[in-house]
Amino acid sequence: MDFSSAELRVRDPRFVASRAFWPFLGFEDRRRQFRTIAGVNRASIKTRPIKYCSHMDGYVFGYYSKMAEDAYEHYLHLHNLSDSVIGYRRGLGSNADMAAEVFSDIGRRRKSTVICLDISSFFDSIDHRALKANLLTVLGLNYLLPDWFAVFKAMTRYSWVDAEELALRLGFSRDAPPRPLCTAAEFRQKVRGGDGVNRDIIRRNFAPYGIPQGSPISAVLSNIFMIEFDHAVRTRVVKRGGLYRRYSDDIIIVCQPSSAKAMLSFVLKEIKKLGSAIEISEEKTEICNFRREGSRLFCDAAVTYLGFTFDGRRVLLRARTLSRYYRRMTYAARGAVRAGGQPDKTYRRKLFREFTHLGKRNFYSYAKKAAAIFDCAGPTDQLRRHFRILHRKLYDEGR
Repeated sequence: MDFSSAELRVRDPRFVASRAFWPFLGFEDRRRQFRTIAGVNRASIKTRPIKYCSHMDGYVFGYYSKMAEDAYEHYLHLHNLSDSVIGYRRGLGSNADMAAEVFSDIGRRRKSTVICLDISSFFDSIDHRALKANLLTVLGLNYLLPDWFAVFKAMTRYSWVDAEELALRLGFSRDAPPRPLCTAAEFRQKVRGGDGVNRDIIRRNFAPYGIPQGSPISAVLSNIFMIEFDHAVRTRVVKRGGLYRRYSDDIIIVCQPSSAKAMLSFVLKEIKKLGSAIEISEEKTEICNFRREGSRLFCDAAVTYLGFTFDGRRVLLRARTLSRYYRRMTYAARGAVRAGGQPDKTYRRKLFREFTHLGKRNFYSYAKKAAAIFDCAGPTDQLRRHFRILHRKLYDEGR
């Protein structure tokens, strides 16, 4: 179906209200990460469940996402929340811009306590009843119209099929899947188990919480779910002369040390109001204290926010972010050597564009822009040996 035909359909509330949404395609995004706990570096695998929708469902979710975003932006403006919620919104700049605002606020204070919190499994824990109530508030409705109810139901009482299990059932390779994955008849017979031979492999969410992460409307729904929390916490923080920012499930508060304990207690109390499934990750909770002595700013622990760390003097790329960059460089160099044979015959130009100062819109250019935003050479200093390291990796892999 072409875009024009799809647009006509998604604009028709009757079409959306009567639509039978397809199950999502689910898989796990696994990333290796390193954390320093009690001075010891520990490796772990971070698993994030991702679910993608069908093309037509994507058009529907995308159209209703735009309507929800417009209504949400209006709500933020009316309630003075535009500067506090910074995740999944347009026109607010890069992560470096957002982090610079917070670090500058810390730098202007004589004393401050920074509270960093993270909501565990955020999308999987969103309470359906609270989400519906807040969605009605943002849309200015007393009840969900049939089309909106169909979209809401598709995002809460959702179903999905595991990508690996689907590939095995239909007999295709995940590296080269067919398009479409299957016909409607194949879906009914082989996936849903209508042929009486294959069992039904569709999984369903019957819990009163959780929405799929990965659809076009997931991000704005997650923000709408948090409106009561954002309003309550921002009001309390600003009243006491502090700063509140939330980027999706990452929360940061800058306040006076004297009010830090009460502030943390208040936030945890408000978190409990979001539903029984919502929890704060104790492992990722950080409390950092800053104090100014003369012209210098000291801290008992550097604050980490949106991929950067700040210790009162310098802004640096987070160690985990830097490790991921060099790890990707290593894998790319290894693959290039295997494809080309010897180091001098590998795809050097492509590697240089992707990983070095010779390329544009890559990690190095991002670090360079961040250094300019922070007015600090820290991010680029961390990468000053990147070109030499890439050459060494090419040589080591090619031996």
